[in-house]
Amino acid sequence: MKYEASITNKISASSQQILAELTQNMTRELEQYETLSETIIINKSIQGGLPKFGKMTDYEKNGLRTRLNEELAQQIFRLSNLTNVVILTNDGQTIFDLGFEWYPELQFDRLTDAVNGSPGNAYWSYMRSNRGANRIVLSRAVFSEDNLNERLGYVMILIDEKVFTRNTYGQVDLGTGSSIYIANAEGRVVSSVSPDIPHGAEFEKAEVFDRATGEHRNEAFYANVGGRKTLTVSSYLRTADWYLIGLVPHSFLVSELKDMRGNIVLLCFVTLLLSGALAMWIYFSIHSPMRSLLQYANQIRMGQLETKIGRSHPDEMGKLTETIDRMVEQLKRLIFQVESEQQAKRDAELKMLQAQINPHFLFNTLNSLKWSAMMSGNESVKMGIESLSELLRNTILVKEELIPLEAEIANLLHYATIQRIRYGDSFKLSFAMSDGELYACLVPKFILQPIVENSILHAGTEDGRRVGIRVEGIKEGMTLKLVIADDGKGFDMNDASARKSSSHAKLSGIGIGNVDERIRIHFGPTYGLKTRSAPNEGTETVITLPIVAKEERSDV
Repeated sequence: MKYEASITNKISASSQQILAELTQNMTRELEQYETLSETIIINKSIQGGLPKFGKMTDYEKNGLRTRLNEELAQQIFRLSNLTNVVILTNDGQTIFDLGFEWYPELQFDRLTDAVNGSPGNAYWSYMRSNRGANRIVLSRAVFSEDNLNERLGYVMILIDEKVFTRNTYGQVDLGTGSSIYIANAEGRVVSSVSPDIPHGAEFEKAEVFDRATGEHRNEAFYANVGGRKTLTVSSYLRTADWYLIGLVPHSFLVSELKDMRGNIVLLCFVTLLLSGALAMWIYFSIHSPMRSLLQYANQIRMGQLETKIGRSHPDEMGKLTETIDRMVEQLKRLIFQVESEQQAKRDAELKMLQAQINPHFLFNTLNSLKWSAMMSGNESVKMGIESLSELLRNTILVKEELIPLEAEIANLLHYATIQRIRYGDSFKLSFAMSDGELYACLVPKFILQPIVENSILHAGTEDGRRVGIRVEGIKEGMTLKLVIADDGKGFDMNDASARKSSSHAKLSGIGIGNVDERIRIHFGPTYGLKTRSAPNEGTETVITLPIVAKEERSDV
């Protein structure tokens, strides 16, 4: 019974871990559609069209629908699971519908009532089309941007349940005869791959669902399902107020136990037979193992951790060598773990620079500002916003730390466009590459901007002369040197305050000291940057990097 309880506990813990990971995957999947719904809700045509739709002529209504098709097509069709988007007025009139399927009107009435009664402005539910296809539905109310208490209508996003299931949990197997399904807060089945668990039904609600959502929430327990003793595990999906429930037959657990018992009996029998033979070899297990162990210890002392002596004798000396082998293996794992944790820490610090702003809201806002500037004829503001949008897109959405030099230069040009809005023609930026192939070399992201920013902010002369800033790429063997030089006023390298002001120049938190540290982390202490400057002689910074082509990136 102890073995049975142990196996049950392990399978239970494993199943709960699997369901927890599936819940995280589903959350990411569902958040895509909530993001799409937010984009639709704040769409200007929808905000303006919903309150006026009832008074529009047929011509105006068709024009609105055509405009919505053009504005929403890109966001809608990038999601392969999506089957329809329906937008309704408060009185149930349809202003937008992809028209791929037909749904009974009563189902939409049920969903709008549920949204109105939901504590949050998002209600996930289940619906069946006129062709019998199962759909997962996200329903949300559309509120006016000018008055958040004024509801303008509703938006409903319909997702193919079969594709959603396949992409999230359909391929997961908890064991022979097991099944997984999703139920909403009322216990109604929203998604299932098992024909024994029908969609829309309250499957074993009293025996399974009520216990899974009550005192046994996020715990494993046994229940009688279909006349069979079944291990039940569950996980709560907060985004949709759903429960992911897994059912594992007890017969599967018992079969594993029977196999293990047979193996244990066989192992015990073989061990008894070998015990007598092993005793015969104790005599030969003193001198030779001791000498091998001494040599092994010397190799470990020299740092040769790849050598493994192995257990060559079945006695105390053999056990000792085996223990040392395990200790060396553990030491190697710990070294690897420390290196991995340090790398993960560095990656996390870099990612923190890219995750401060909600990307969707930011880019939508910048796009609106760009069009506003264009409509008002302000070309410089329009170009500045466009460059800021591209610069932030590369900061937030591009996750790679190493990018082509060509992309880094493009980021620098966007940055220069933004700075010209503030500083006008006070500086001139130029580029030169000794070899056209250098543009394809991989370099750490955002290593040029802090240095150029330092020249823009601190290199200006008293006479107001325009500062020339030159970025030059030079190939020296397998080394890439990026030289950033300005003809500004320079500074005294022995002046601590001037040196501190230069080293702390930064763009979005990335300082020159940070650039040097990142280069050394990626490529070693022989690489980095050096700065030379003198009063009235300008400033020159040299970045030294190894030449890394795109195909070598996996080796960096």
